[in-house]
Amino acid sequence: MFGSTDLSFPASKLSSIPAFCFYPQQTQQTNPIVQQLIFFIKFFAWFSLRNMRKHPVRALTVLLGIALGAAVFTSVRLSIHASLDSFSRSMDLIAGKSDRVLSRPGGRVPEQLLPGLLRHRSVRHASAVLSTYIRPARNDSEPFLMIGFDPILDRHLRSWQIDDRTGGPTEDWLDLLKDPYTMIVGQPLADRYDWRQDDHVQLENAHQTAALRIVAVLEPQGLGLVDGGRIALTDIATFQEFTGTHGTVDRIDLLLRPDTSERQLAELSSMLPEGVVIGSPSASKDSGRGMIRAYQLNLSILSFASLFVGMFLVYSLVALNAASRRHELAVLRSTGASAELLFVVFLAEGAVFGLAGWLMAIPISSVLIKYLLHGVSQTISTLFVRVQVDTLSLSIWEIAVSFAATICISLLAALQPAREAMLVPPKEALEISQHGIQQKKSPRKLAVGGLICIVLVLPLSSLPGDLGIPLPGYIAILLLFVGFALLAPWFLNWLGTTLSPYLRRTVGMSAYLAGRYIRDSGTRTAVSVGALITAVALFASLVIMIFSFRQTVEAWTYQTVSGDLFLTTKLNEVNEFRHPLPREVAAWFEDLDEPLDIVPNRRYFLKYSGFPYEFEILDLDVFMRHADFFWMIGAPEDVGPRLRRGEGVGISEVFSNMTGLTIGDTFRARVEESFVELPVIAVVRDYRTQGGVVFYSLKHFEQRFHEPQWSGLRFFYRDRNQDLDRAVSNLRKKIIERWGGALEMISGRDLRSGILRVFDETFAITTVLLLIALVIAALGITTTLTVMVLERSRQLNTLFAVGASFGQIRKMIFWEATFLVAAGEIAGIVCGFILSYLLVYVVNRQSFGWTFLYGVDWGALALSLPLIVITALAAAIPAIRLVFLEPPATLLRER
Repeated sequence: MFGSTDLSFPASKLSSIPAFCFYPQQTQQTNPIVQQLIFFIKFFAWFSLRNMRKHPVRALTVLLGIALGAAVFTSVRLSIHASLDSFSRSMDLIAGKSDRVLSRPGGRVPEQLLPGLLRHRSVRHASAVLSTYIRPARNDSEPFLMIGFDPILDRHLRSWQIDDRTGGPTEDWLDLLKDPYTMIVGQPLADRYDWRQDDHVQLENAHQTAALRIVAVLEPQGLGLVDGGRIALTDIATFQEFTGTHGTVDRIDLLLRPDTSERQLAELSSMLPEGVVIGSPSASKDSGRGMIRAYQLNLSILSFASLFVGMFLVYSLVALNAASRRHELAVLRSTGASAELLFVVFLAEGAVFGLAGWLMAIPISSVLIKYLLHGVSQTISTLFVRVQVDTLSLSIWEIAVSFAATICISLLAALQPAREAMLVPPKEALEISQHGIQQKKSPRKLAVGGLICIVLVLPLSSLPGDLGIPLPGYIAILLLFVGFALLAPWFLNWLGTTLSPYLRRTVGMSAYLAGRYIRDSGTRTAVSVGALITAVALFASLVIMIFSFRQTVEAWTYQTVSGDLFLTTKLNEVNEFRHPLPREVAAWFEDLDEPLDIVPNRRYFLKYSGFPYEFEILDLDVFMRHADFFWMIGAPEDVGPRLRRGEGVGISEVFSNMTGLTIGDTFRARVEESFVELPVIAVVRDYRTQGGVVFYSLKHFEQRFHEPQWSGLRFFYRDRNQDLDRAVSNLRKKIIERWGGALEMISGRDLRSGILRVFDETFAITTVLLLIALVIAALGITTTLTVMVLERSRQLNTLFAVGASFGQIRKMIFWEATFLVAAGEIAGIVCGFILSYLLVYVVNRQSFGWTFLYGVDWGALALSLPLIVITALAAAIPAIRLVFLEPPATLLRER
C-alpha cells in the first residue's frame, strides 16, 4: 500500500482510474473547452468529493463554521439594508417630486409666503407641509407621524390613494377640506389600534389632546408607505389648530419649471424673509443615510469577523487533504497529471466548501434575521434616525455581496494549501513509505512577517478616514489579525520547547509528549490557534471598549445630564424639540415659590455642512453652579467663566471631529431669524446620539440675537441633604395639579438610568455576534484536534501496543488541546488590548466622532476568559473519543 493513512489508494487501483482523467481525447463532436470542463468535474468528483464522503464529520464541521459566519454576515447586512431602505423610501415619499424646499433652520416658515411663490415665474407648483409625531391618548400607545398639507395644492408633488375596500367612496378625502378635525390613516396604523372609518379617536401632541374622525384609510402606496404605513394625513388648517402652529408651516416644497435658471433661483431667494433658505429636498435623507451607512459598515466589519474565523477552518481541512494525500498527489503527477490541475482541484475544494456553507447559511439566516432585524432597526432609531421596519426587503446586491465574500474567503483559505499540492514532485511516488505530512516550515520566517504586520498597525491607523469611513483603521485591524496569526507557529514552538521539560517532571510523560508534538506540529496546527486568537481578541477588545464606553457615558450622565427633574412638552424629544413650552407655562415656573434653581434651555436641531447637530442655549450660570461639562480641550477654570460670560461657544468632541472645527475657529449658524457667529472656546465630551452639540449662554443669546421660547426645564434642589425623591414627587404633583397631563416629566435618576439602559441594549447585537465568533473558533479547535488524531492514528495505536494506556493517550490529547487553547488565549489577550486601542481611538472616532476614557473591566475578563478556556477544551472531547474508534490491530497491519 502506498502511504500510511487511509486516505491513500493502492497502486493496483491506479488502473481503475478512467483514462480520460489524464489523457482527455479531443473529438470533432465535442468542444475542447466543454470536454476539459467535463473532465475536470469528473476528476474532482473522483478525487475530492470521494474523499469528503469518506470523512463526513470533518467536512460537516467546516461547513457549519462557514455557514454560521456567512449567516451572521448576511443577516446583519440584510437587516441594515432593510432599515436603510425603509428610511430612504419614507424620505423620498415625503419629499415627493419637489425640486427645492423652503425652510427656516430651527424655526418655521410664514404661511403667507405661499401665494407669492405660486405667482413666481419659476415656480410650477408649491405646497406647504407640516409634520409632527403624535400618539393616541392611551398608556400603551406609540408615536406615529402626522402630515398636514393642502390636498389640492399638494396633488402635483405627492401621491396617495384612498382604499375603496374600507367601505366608503374614494371622494371621502374631500371631508378633510369640509370638516375640521378629520384625518386619513395608513392601513398598518388602523390595524395596530383597530380603527375603522368614521371612528373618533383621542390623539395627543405637545399642544393639546383632541378627538379626530377617521374619514378613510390609505392604500399601501405613495404616502401610505411612509414609516411602514404608521401615518395620518390631515388638512393644513386642522393640523395648525391641533398643534397650535397658526400662520406657520414647517416647509414649502417647490416644483420648478423645466427652464428655471440660476438667475431666477437667485431672484426667488432674494424675495424671502430673513432666515428662510432654499435647500435640497434630499438634504435630510443624505445626512440620515450617511449615519446609517457608518453604522452599517462597523457592524458589517464585526460580522465579517465570524466569516474570517471560519476561513481558518477551510484552510485547516484543505491543508490536511493536501498533506495527508501527498503520496497520491505524487502518483498522479507521475502518471501525467499537471501541477496546474492539482492546484485548481484544491482551490475548487475551498470553493465547494464556500458554496455549500453559504447554502447552509440560508436557513440559519432566516432564523437569525428575525432577531437582528428588530435589534438593528431599534438601534438605528435610538442612535441616528427614526425608522419603522415591518418587512424584510431582499436585496439582490446584499445577497451577492454575501455570496462573493463567502466564496472569496474560502478561495483565499485554500490558496496556500493548493500551492503546496502543486509543488509535490513526481519522484515521491517511488518512496516506499510516506507519512503524508509535509515538513514544517521554519516558524521564524512567518514570525518576522507577523511582526512586520503588527509594526505597520500604528502608522496605518494614524491615517485619516474618508467621508466617515475609517478604512485605514479597518486595514490596520486586518493586519493585526494576520500578524498574530503568523506569529502563532513560532509561539507554539516556543511554548512546547519551554514547557515540555517542566511538564515532564511535574505532570508526566503525557504532557511532555503533547508539548513535543505541539512544538513540531508546524503551520497547520497553528491555524486553529489563529482562529482562537482572532475570536479571543475580538472578545477582549469589545469587553474593554464597551466597559470604557459605558463608564465614560456614566460619568457624563452624572456630570452633565444632572438635575433632579426634567420637564418639556409632550413628545418633544421625538419631534426634535420643535414645540417649545407655551409662554404662560414658562411664566408660571418663573414665579414658582420653591427652594430650587431652574435651568431653562432651548434646543435647535440644525445642520453644519450637511452634518446634523444640536444647538443648545441654556442658563450656564445656574447650570454650572450645580453641574459641569465633561471637559476635553480647554482648562475648566479658564474656559468655564468665559462660557458663562458669553464670549464663545463650547462644542462637543463629535461636532469637532466631524466638522473640523476646534478651539480658535469661528462657529456660524442660522438660527430662526438670527445669524450666529461666535468663536469656539471649548471642546467637551458629549454622547447624545443624533449628531454633535454646540452650547451657548441663554442670557447672552437673548442680548445679542433674539429671545427664544424655552424647549424645557431642569430643576436642582438647593438643599442636597433632604429626601430628594420625595421632594421631586411633591413637585411633580404640584405641576400636574396646575397643568394636568400637558407636560412630560422625568426624574434625573430615571433619565440617567434610561440612558444607560439604551446603551446596554445598543450593544446587545454586538454580544450575539461575538458569541457566534467564539463558537466558530471552538469548531476550529475541534477540527484541528480531530485532524491531529486521525493523521496520527497509527502512531497512537503504536504507543498503545508498546504499553501506553488508553487514559495516558487521552490525557496526551487533552494536553495538546490545553497547549492550543493557552496559546490562543494568551496571544488573543495581547492582540485584544491592541485592538481595543484601535476601536476606541481610531474606528469610533472616525465613524461616529467620539472617543472615551480607556478602562479595563478586569473582573469581567477574569470571569469570562476561563469560560472560553473550558468551552475550547470541551471541543477536544470529540477528538478524544476518536482515538480508538477502530481496533489497533486493524490500523497497524499492512494492507
